[in-house]
Amino acid sequence: MPKPLSVLALALSLVLPFFVLSLKAQQAAPSTASPSAVSGVVLNATTGKPIQRVLVRMGDQAMLTDHEGRFEFATPTSSNSSTIEVRKPGYYLGPEPGLSSVTLQPSQMSAPITLRLYPEALITGTITGPDGASLSQVYVNAFRSLYNESGHQWFPAAHSMSNSRGEFRLAVPPGNYRIATNFTPRPRTSPNAVLPIAFPAPGTTGAISTIHVSAGSEQHFDLHPSVSATHQVSLRIDPLPERGYPMLMARTSDGSMLPVGMTRPGPTAGDELHVNLPTGTFTLTATVNMGEVTQYGEVALTIADQDIEGVVLHLSPILPIPVQVVIDSGATSTTTLPTAQQLGLFMQRSDETPQAGLMMSSIMGGNQNPSFRLTPGTYRLTTRYPGQWFVKSATYGGTNLLRDDLNVVAGGGSSPIVVTVSNQTGSLQGAVKLQGAPCACWISAIPSAESTAPSYFTRSNNDGGFTFYTLPPGSYQVIAFESRHMADYRDPHTLEPFNTSIKSVTVTEGNKASVDLDAIPTAELNP
Repeated sequence: MPKPLSVLALALSLVLPFFVLSLKAQQAAPSTASPSAVSGVVLNATTGKPIQRVLVRMGDQAMLTDHEGRFEFATPTSSNSSTIEVRKPGYYLGPEPGLSSVTLQPSQMSAPITLRLYPEALITGTITGPDGASLSQVYVNAFRSLYNESGHQWFPAAHSMSNSRGEFRLAVPPGNYRIATNFTPRPRTSPNAVLPIAFPAPGTTGAISTIHVSAGSEQHFDLHPSVSATHQVSLRIDPLPERGYPMLMARTSDGSMLPVGMTRPGPTAGDELHVNLPTGTFTLTATVNMGEVTQYGEVALTIADQDIEGVVLHLSPILPIPVQVVIDSGATSTTTLPTAQQLGLFMQRSDETPQAGLMMSSIMGGNQNPSFRLTPGTYRLTTRYPGQWFVKSATYGGTNLLRDDLNVVAGGGSSPIVVTVSNQTGSLQGAVKLQGAPCACWISAIPSAESTAPSYFTRSNNDGGFTFYTLPPGSYQVIAFESRHMADYRDPHTLEPFNTSIKSVTVTEGNKASVDLDAIPTAELNP
């Protein structure tokens, strides 16, 4: 039975990180609920044990689960679907973040409901210097590796500061992570700074790997960053922006990025700025975004054993790379040709690092003069648009952007990116079952050929039926998951654990292909 309102008010007053679990249409343990009630149980997804004092809400009804994890609501008078939310500190939706509710059809509310919550994971460790001494007040960050329609992203999941014993503790959702410390100058009494360190370290090819942290587990890591003397660099940025300051980064010889703070020495120093860097060779970069104009500059520095004066970092506007959309000769529709913005084109940095954050560039310049303004680096052309039109080819000079990355250098040319689009699509339909029963599940269609879209997603209805109304012609690997599973589908090894559940299908233009799937339960994703 519902708890008193005073208890509910107390629960709602807490700041609760919450996610809501995927619904499993299965029979729960025997219930004493009346036939006219919506009842269920909330379980720990890793142990199967009930979770008490979980705040469950359905419409204007809310209650805390009892010691057996049970909840019960009066059946909604409406014949429409209902939404259930579940809130509990220290529990998350796994393995994918972002879901906050589950939707139930009237037919699903006639039997007891089982909801499963995934407990948070812990990343703990110590930070010690080369001499074995504990390093306190060092920021440690946990960056979660995520994939979605926008490609790869590093999500800052948690951060902490080491205590006087060099210890740190990070509570995170289950997932794949990279741990990184900040560049940390020591107290004013010390000329040294703690240099940033990341775990796992980049591989020999520069690829960034991750560690997997399972729900309810704890993993411990001992980090041993270097400690180095820092030296002051006096520089002038030409021209200095009228408002604000540029974003400064120091790129090391191994390609990693070091955020750099700057200070103005005093009101009489004019445009002079000071930054502190450790010993080594760096490329100091500055980026200023001013609406339609982006300015960029870089300068090479070698820091030995003394301060450096008189450094000038020249800024210049980044040359736009025009985007030209043309229609494929085989297109027959009279539908208006989509603009570059409508296609959802964007450039994702391939050489990104967690410390640099999300590095993505969208189309600028409006419909008349669409273009990318890209700072030096390596980029992958991607599109979010799954509609009637699709990108059939994309080239920049002799570079095939459906297959190869675009390498942008400072002061590079401004040849156009030519994007050829077509509307000669096909469709794909089918049905999904989970453990033998129709289910509302997520379906991924991964193109086997070169594509700006790593995959296409849709969700089946409660009867298991699904349809991709428009897909580019070609071969696909199709797979279904109980909960949404976003991964690096450009990597051929991603689907290897699920080989027995993958179906291959060919979509031809103007035709509808069919495929039936058995969904992979969330529990098998090792959250």
